[in-house]
Amino acid sequence: MKGLNLYLMNGMYWITASLYLPFISMYFAEKGMNTMEIGILSAIMPAAVLVIQPFWSRLSDRPGKRRRVLLTLNLCCAISSMLFLLTDTFPEILGAAALYAVFNSAVLPVSDALAVSQAQKQGLDFSRIRMCGTISYAVVVLGVGFYLKEHIQMMFPFTFVSFLVFSAIVTTMPEEDGQERKETTHGGKQREKLFQSREIIFVLMFAFAMQLGINYYSAFLGVYLLELGHNQSLVGVLNCISALSEIPILLLIDRISERYPETVLLSFAVLCMAFRLVLLSSGNVVLMAVSQFLQGPSYMICYFVCVVYVNKMVVPGKLSQGQGVLSLVQMGLGSLGGTLAGGMLASRFGMQKGFLIVAAFLMAVGAATSVAYRLYCRWRIQI
Repeated sequence: MKGLNLYLMNGMYWITASLYLPFISMYFAEKGMNTMEIGILSAIMPAAVLVIQPFWSRLSDRPGKRRRVLLTLNLCCAISSMLFLLTDTFPEILGAAALYAVFNSAVLPVSDALAVSQAQKQGLDFSRIRMCGTISYAVVVLGVGFYLKEHIQMMFPFTFVSFLVFSAIVTTMPEEDGQERKETTHGGKQREKLFQSREIIFVLMFAFAMQLGINYYSAFLGVYLLELGHNQSLVGVLNCISALSEIPILLLIDRISERYPETVLLSFAVLCMAFRLVLLSSGNVVLMAVSQFLQGPSYMICYFVCVVYVNKMVVPGKLSQGQGVLSLVQMGLGSLGGTLAGGMLASRFGMQKGFLIVAAFLMAVGAATSVAYRLYCRWRIQI
């Protein structure tokens, strides 16, 4: 099968994510952490995205480095994930989370950069490759959710093994030759240029809003369900539903992208995310399950449109850095807002009202960005 290692690589990334992301907040809660401490622990990853991830992205854009950097990150993630088993107190868990975040914060942008560039070279559809990740996530998170209900600490050995398999697949990827960087002249001085259009600003604003909502959801859904009297098995079921909802979107995304501009799709995605949070705030299991069907129309549309747009607009030779900027805005600024602000909202108003407040914020940001983009387009036409 052509490009089989690309499908397997994307699938393994999302398997590692399914073993950690949906359950880590429940692990923190079962270790006795309060909502503010969970918010702080959840903020470690986005903080690492802001501080550390740009270094890894720049390093991976050097000729012949992308595969090696991804392999290094995976192996370090595998080792650092096991340190959680040695922790009990808040400072110890904080240290383990920080070390894990140093490496894990750059895995997705570097992996996406490698997958997108190789898909183009081999004439493959990235949406089909990403679908492999979606299906892998859905299957694993459902089965693991039922098992972790009684053995929550096993998420770390599972993560360790998953990263080792991920690393083995990365070794089968061809190493990429670096492309020559383009520079633009400004005021007699040479200045590096990363993107070819200023419209990237509006795309990144939508990406920020989406990630803030999705991160509040992911950081506190597990704790919220525990508060309502549910367990890890329901987390697995809900995350399985959300992952499966991405498949129809991935099957249709190429046609949808041809018909509608990026800003329209992103505005729609942010609105869907806000409505999803409103449904989650109900506390009703049926409505919470319905909300998971909006994962595809919200997160997946935003994710796919942003990744493809960045790949299209970034200058040659800086693909990892371009995806790194997207990661910085999403997994950095957006996630930091979702965890820290979310932790404060949950502590002051409760998690249920927190869902509604975040939903209102998303609608405001989405509307403001849409209006600003239209004004920008009119100004550009006039000049």
